[in-house]
Amino acid sequence: MRYFPYPTVLSTALLLATGSTSVLEAGPDAPRERSFRPVVPIKQNVRGGMDQMKSQTVRLTIPPPPIPESGAATPGGITEEPAPVETASATSPAPTLPPEPKPADLPDPATTTSATAADTPAEPDKTTGGSKTTPEKSPEEAAPKKSGPTLSQLREEAHALAGKKLSYVFGADDPDSGGLDCSSTIQFLLNRIGIKDVPRTSYDQYYWLKRKKLLDDVYGSKSASSKLLKKLSPGDLIFWGGTWKSGHRVSHVMLYMGYDPAADKHYVFGARSKSTTGLTGAGVDIFELDTERGRLVAHGKIPGLVYE
Repeated sequence: MRYFPYPTVLSTALLLATGSTSVLEAGPDAPRERSFRPVVPIKQNVRGGMDQMKSQTVRLTIPPPPIPESGAATPGGITEEPAPVETASATSPAPTLPPEPKPADLPDPATTTSATAADTPAEPDKTTGGSKTTPEKSPEEAAPKKSGPTLSQLREEAHALAGKKLSYVFGADDPDSGGLDCSSTIQFLLNRIGIKDVPRTSYDQYYWLKRKKLLDDVYGSKSASSKLLKKLSPGDLIFWGGTWKSGHRVSHVMLYMGYDPAADKHYVFGARSKSTTGLTGAGVDIFELDTERGRLVAHGKIPGLVYE
């Protein structure tokens, strides 16, 4: 059996596939005629357009300009940075800048106030012609002051009335008659300082304070005396009961003047019977307070009196 080389076998296979028998019919030494199949192009569906575009972000770092080793020295010894190089063309016009503010237009740091000071109303300053900030006031200063007769006026009138050496006269209400009783003394004293709605009798004066809710009732308390002394303040009215058969809960009234720490004594002003004399020896006078004498009922503030 005769073997043909690989090219001959390949050529024979191609001839058989194409239907040509020229090689087989010719001898092995005859020149071979090659036949090729036509090349068919392969169709590919290649999508173009935006599908083949890719977005890419490129970041560039621009290095800062080099720092000059030495700059121009100013007359004050401060080194200035060199002027930047102008990149605009010689034909481009120079930009128009607003004028620099004058020193008078700049704010003065010394006159700049804080946010809280800005909320405080300013009042004119007569010395400089400008305005000055009003300092904040304390709650006591900001509160409006009460107007009316004061405790100082009450004390002055009590001392003046005690100096007249009036006697105790039951039922009297005019000092020109030579005397007053306890309730008329209080009524006359309060009328002198401008309080006009004072009742005439002691029990009516007691209910006068009670209606105005200015009364501190201590009646029936076992510690009435100690309770009274802890709460008393100058200008208070003190009420007693049982000093005489008045038919009312209250039968006597006097004005508390204050405490003398040097003598360790409390003092009251009013009128007492002839059996008791005050510091000046009169019936309408200033007396030492005796809490154990009589039955303490109550004490309270005088309506309309400004307690300093």
